Amino acid sequence: AIDEVNRNNIPGCIIELGVWRGGAMIMAAAVEKEHSDPRDLYLYDAFDKIKGYKKHQEYLSNSMEAVQNHFGYFRLLSDNVHFVPGLFKDTLPNWKKGTPIAVLRVDGNFYDSYQDAMYAMYEDVPVGGIVIFDDVMTHRAVTRFWDDFKRDHGIPETLNRIDKHSAWFRKKQAVFIDQSKKKPPQDVNKPKTNDGKASVSQK
Repeated sequence: AIDEVNRNNIPGCIIELGVWRGGAMIMAAAVEKEHSDPRDLYLYDAFDKIKGYKKHQEYLSNSMEAVQNHFGYFRLLSDNVHFVPGLFKDTLPNWKKGTPIAVLRVDGNFYDSYQDAMYAMYEDVPVGGIVIFDDVMTHRAVTRFWDDFKRDHGIPETLNRIDKHSAWFRKKQAVFIDQSKKKPPQDVNKPKTNDGKASVSQK
């Protein structure tokens, strides 16, 4: 995807929402290091345990320090690598609108996570930019979000399957994102119940 936007001179940064241990963005940083004018890379992640993962919390949680150490191991930490810790619902409202995004990869598992990402950032993906969804083929909540988002905004693009879980598309048409179409919290952003727990499903 990065080579493709570089070949086609698509402007913008590279963003991953949900980086886990940082592997994909370490590869992105290595690719960009070969260019005379490397793109900015933004790594958005809770860098903490997330309530919706239940028994998988420990396995899927990771610290920002650990990911930075992974970058450091490969000597890929630089001024163009930016870490943004926190839940998407808290960090994405601070995204500087109008900043172009050449490659946007979303790995959030939940309806709300994808909704937060696309409502905040999709307008800033220029025509020719590439969007990658990690779990749209197997997580029903994510599939439902994509169906809703396409319908509500007249998105003409269709998904190209990568593997069992993931898919991508190239943006063909600029669209205005109507914030009034955003749905109320569906899963991970739901407020806690009276017993202090949130009923969340990854399915």
